[in-house]
Amino acid sequence: MQETLFVILKILAGLAGLGIVVFVHELGHFLAARAMGINVEAFSLGWGKPVIKKKIGDVEYRLGIFPVGGYCKMSGDNSYEEAWKRYKEGAPPISGTWFSSAPWRRIITAFSGPLFNIIFAILVFSVVWGIGFEYEAMDTRIALAKETDGGTERIFPAEKSGLITGDRILSIDEKPVETFFDIQRIVTVSAEKKLRFEIERGGEKEPLLFIVEPELKKENGAGFIGVRPGGELIHYKTPNYSIFGAIAKGSQEAFWMLDSTLRGLRLLFRGIDLTQSVSGPARITWMAGEVAAEAFSQSIFDGLRQFAMILALISIALGVTNLLPLPVLDGGTIILFIVEQIIRRPMHPKVYSAFQTAGALVIAGLMVLALTGDIMFFAGK
Repeated sequence: MQETLFVILKILAGLAGLGIVVFVHELGHFLAARAMGINVEAFSLGWGKPVIKKKIGDVEYRLGIFPVGGYCKMSGDNSYEEAWKRYKEGAPPISGTWFSSAPWRRIITAFSGPLFNIIFAILVFSVVWGIGFEYEAMDTRIALAKETDGGTERIFPAEKSGLITGDRILSIDEKPVETFFDIQRIVTVSAEKKLRFEIERGGEKEPLLFIVEPELKKENGAGFIGVRPGGELIHYKTPNYSIFGAIAKGSQEAFWMLDSTLRGLRLLFRGIDLTQSVSGPARITWMAGEVAAEAFSQSIFDGLRQFAMILALISIALGVTNLLPLPVLDGGTIILFIVEQIIRRPMHPKVYSAFQTAGALVIAGLMVLALTGDIMFFAGK
């Protein structure tokens, strides 16, 4: 019974997290549309038939029956052919509708969803680092990982490069590292990239320099050098940041996460296992809830902090994904509107329809991959 309740709490926490980041995304579209003079017909949190709806002014606010996702419905966003017909006939556009608005206004509106996701992540990281927290971590002393394959011991990149058990890593590419986690997060996003390690070894008076090139793990796209923690567990509190210091640190964390996400997307085309690396809503919900639930089991503060960090991570992932140059996504529509701005007229409906159809097929393929990966993930559990 207790285990079942714990699973339910994980799912609820995950759904709440997804709901928040989607709300932030759609709020960006909503506020930008209003600022650009584009009418909004409906603003919904969740998909499907509304279980609650209320009209305030010209906008109907909805709560969908399915709590994952949401949308901001612009006036006339399904009337591209009508907008084209009015253009060809020389008739004035219908004021306030999506396709009658200038392309640059639509570009700003489409871009504002992902932008709000990134701003939200910066704010979350800033608050977390501004409040401060205590944590435990392993120091930067390493031990070489060993693996036997068919009776032969495999040599990993760290050992190939000359690192040995007991080395203490001081910096990677001139970036100081203070914990083993710092090492992991640099290596993870640097597959097949030469990294400059500065090492303290034994009684050597001067630091030693080594070039290490992380391997690409095909199952998830992460970089790997073959080391594990070999030092001691350390305790220190985060620095006492000022408001501006916290914002600077929050921005640094958010943009590091943004860069990591972009690196991860590039690796999708490097032959990695897409069923492992592309997560669907079910797996994202479960993993977000699992991290939050585990942290809450330690303390309420740890739970809230971990939940906030997961929200920031998902928010950045959602923002970046939506900026991919695929039709149906924000990035694809932005490309269309940029073309319209350049040629100074709407695209022919057949071209627009073909573009959207191609995008829908790509998205459907990604959803099949994500669903397959989710099924395999839960089957393994």
